Amino acid sequence: MHSLNPLIFGQNILFASNSLWNTSIDDIDPVARPLVKSLAPTIVRFPGGTASNIYLWEDGLGFRTAAEIKPYTPTITLDGAPNWKTVQQARLLHSSAGALGKPFKFLRLEGNRIEGVLDLKGSYPPGVIIRPDARAGQPDYFFNNYGIMEHMKFVTSLGAEAIIVVNYNTGLDREGRLSNKVSLSQKAKRAAALVAFVNGTPQDGRSLGIDDEGNDWHTVGYWAGRREALGHPAPYRVKYWEIGNEMYDKNNEGGFTSAETYGQDFVTFARAMKEVDSNIKIGAVGITSPRGRGDADFTDEWNPTVLRIGGADMDFLILHPYYPSAGLKPAPYQSQAWFAAVMAGASQAMADIKEIRKVIQENAPAGKQIQIAVTEYGIWPADAKDARDWANLGRALFDADLLMGLLRDGPGLGINLAANWALHGSMQAAAIAYDWKTGTRTLRPHYYAMQLLRKLAPIVVETKVTTPTFSVQRVGNVTDATAIPLVGALATVSKDGGVLTLLVINRSLEASLAATIQLMDYKPQATAQIFGITGSRISDNNEDQSKTVTLDTTQINDAASRFMYTFKPHSLTMFQFKAETEDSLSQERPGRVE
Repeated sequence: MHSLNPLIFGQNILFASNSLWNTSIDDIDPVARPLVKSLAPTIVRFPGGTASNIYLWEDGLGFRTAAEIKPYTPTITLDGAPNWKTVQQARLLHSSAGALGKPFKFLRLEGNRIEGVLDLKGSYPPGVIIRPDARAGQPDYFFNNYGIMEHMKFVTSLGAEAIIVVNYNTGLDREGRLSNKVSLSQKAKRAAALVAFVNGTPQDGRSLGIDDEGNDWHTVGYWAGRREALGHPAPYRVKYWEIGNEMYDKNNEGGFTSAETYGQDFVTFARAMKEVDSNIKIGAVGITSPRGRGDADFTDEWNPTVLRIGGADMDFLILHPYYPSAGLKPAPYQSQAWFAAVMAGASQAMADIKEIRKVIQENAPAGKQIQIAVTEYGIWPADAKDARDWANLGRALFDADLLMGLLRDGPGLGINLAANWALHGSMQAAAIAYDWKTGTRTLRPHYYAMQLLRKLAPIVVETKVTTPTFSVQRVGNVTDATAIPLVGALATVSKDGGVLTLLVINRSLEASLAATIQLMDYKPQATAQIFGITGSRISDNNEDQSKTVTLDTTQINDAASRFMYTFKPHSLTMFQFKAETEDSLSQERPGRVE
């Protein structure tokens, strides 16, 4: 029996074009707000995965206008001098400038003046914020209406925490282009400056120094002062930080590197950032294959190497368990073989995480406690272009299955948090899909799975499952296995012991399963609510018909300390019991569910 870790219920939000933030009201879009609140994310990762390694956080601050802007003005004067070389388009943020702000082109910068302004027809008062759009080296879809200030306002409004990924890979060359050839000192100082902005105080005069390109990173107080000028005097006290994203992967990370180089650079980043705020917790990139090698490594195993080099400065190891992760060759994404691997995926993920815990114990410095953070997860049909392959009932069941494992075994494995990829946007994996053409949103199956898990009570109790098994052939990173349990379960109870929830997954692709459920030391009322997610096929999705897979609510009227129930194939079912009377509770709360 242990307390449920609330930070398991995290989400990812991409900074660029996330369609979640409405600039005209400086808040979550009113249509999206209740959808997000229903999931109640407890920690939200920013500014994204791969995008974090080509993101410059200071571009998300911008500068304020020093005077009124009149229609068709050729010049805008700012309250500071931007370093916006190679930027050709900026964006004005104001209540009258639309949900994404008003973009405009310009010809050049002269100190604190934007000259040759084009396409800006409206009038705006002094003090509006202007931010750059994409720089040379960034994709065209990059723009900065959602920056660190918006993100912190977002998480604060949810009562959540933030986890921030700093840019490991790129910086600005002397011509203002985004480049992965810049110095380590620039990259580490940019990360330290972000810690200063978020967590520093304006009175802090410690210098961050000048990097090898000659950029002056000022003082901790300078950046904290900019935060104060933007309306938030108090430090945000963000605790969790990551250094880069999947730096072992040549397919997705342009600046992928070796384990040895990353480990050495991680130490430089971590020390620079903790010099600003010693209270933060910093994570290093790990790989889900426990002893696998990165794409730049010929002999070094990634996790052991990074742990040996960087372990003394590391607070947690970052994992992204996508299972299965595969191209089309092993199995088409709508095939029986693929979905069998999806149903075995969480079991494989948990087995790998347990092995990674051993790797940490073997390679971390003596006495060093290093946790594990799961900051992305899902399935990964790598060659798929269709959202039906990314966001179907199978994905929903995998997500729930993995979280059940993390909630059950997390304390023993040292899991500190988890964040689903991804919350909202036009990407195929988003739980809340947004269509830019129509402005409509669709709730995908894994949205409902996460919504269901938020109904769990706060204390995890023991479950014992006796079940048939199934076998699976290798698909991508899901290996051959002959004894995957068909049924998984997680039970939780309220602090007073009055409410007991039982969450059950039937991993079978085809068979209903009749089960006997026994509630030890607990006598429920006869009527119990049942919440369920299922479908006629495991490939069911909401792309064409938005209600194909939803969260259904029914009830049973024969609940007892021992009763029978039949679980539909490929289904997720939650029972919510209430104790018959106070006298029916054991003194120690329910001990286990079988």
